[in-house]
Amino acid sequence: MADKNDFSSWSWRSPTKITRNNILRHLKRLAPKYASGKLADLGCGVKPYHAIFEPFIKSYLGVDFAAAAEKNYGENTKADIYADCIDTKLESEIFDTILSTQVLEHISDPEKYVGECYRLLKRGGIGIFTIPFLWPLHSEPFDYYRFTKYALEKLFMAKGFDIIELGPMEGAYAALIQAKIISVYMRSAEKESILRKIHRRMAGFFLVPFLNFKALYLDNLFWNDKLCLNYYLVVRKKQII
Repeated sequence: MADKNDFSSWSWRSPTKITRNNILRHLKRLAPKYASGKLADLGCGVKPYHAIFEPFIKSYLGVDFAAAAEKNYGENTKADIYADCIDTKLESEIFDTILSTQVLEHISDPEKYVGECYRLLKRGGIGIFTIPFLWPLHSEPFDYYRFTKYALEKLFMAKGFDIIELGPMEGAYAALIQAKIISVYMRSAEKESILRKIHRRMAGFFLVPFLNFKALYLDNLFWNDKLCLNYYLVVRKKQII
């Protein structure tokens, strides 16, 4: 059986294939371009991107917040250490690369978190982030924020980072289709009638693969970057402070 955390193996019937496919695609592009040396994965969960970054780095340290990791992943969590990601207690300036995917929205104090990332990186070190913009509440109650690209620029530049790359991972066409799929799947099972459950299962078998295909292959044709599911962000700690 394929590893359920290997996003490349997820079925076309997956209700989150659009967003996961785009995260995977962008990280595969960014890893060889920017990753090096010692890497810290903050909010690592099950380390789903370890294999992507491993060829380009010397070491990979997974860090996660114990309460959130237990709620989301349980015994499948692959953290090497458990710590609050706004105050990891790790030594300053020891990492060449920081990776943090779909984590910033779960941080109660984003400014402290970005400051901690800055502290952990060596001068000239690189931070690689993915951040949701359009997504429903998840991992509750640890879901606090959504950020525009301008908010991200302001937040990271205020802490001393240079912005290297920042952009949407998908356009409005894919974002709206993903929202449609979520509206089919993310219902309370306790409130569903038998007919509704049958409809949802039929949609998962026939409609969702078609919508996933449309979103992933036609998004560029109908490109509009004013709405997206996620942003990717690459920053560099200044060489001279």
